[in-house]
Amino acid sequence: MSEAKKTKAASATQEAETVVYIGPDILGAKQYTTYNAGLPDALKEQIAEYRIFESLVVPVEKLAAASAELRKEGSALSVLYQKASAFSKK
Repeated sequence: MSEAKKTKAASATQEAETVVYIGPDILGAKQYTTYNAGLPDALKEQIAEYRIFESLVVPVEKLAAASAELRKEGSALSVLYQKASAFSKK
């Protein structure tokens, strides 16, 4: 599957289900905000510019596991969060 198709598929999934943004606060999107009618434009723009933010949007049923992984130093989500934090300050 091409990268563009994967992005569209991921976006469609995020539009259809309740998701939680677990990344750093950015203008227009706060950490642990739940979205059930699609993502806000500010977050969509961050995802378009820095794909890393897409990994920080998780289905609500996976929130507990994702939160635990965020707290675990060196885990994939923890590393992604740190990188996203650097991008969000630019």
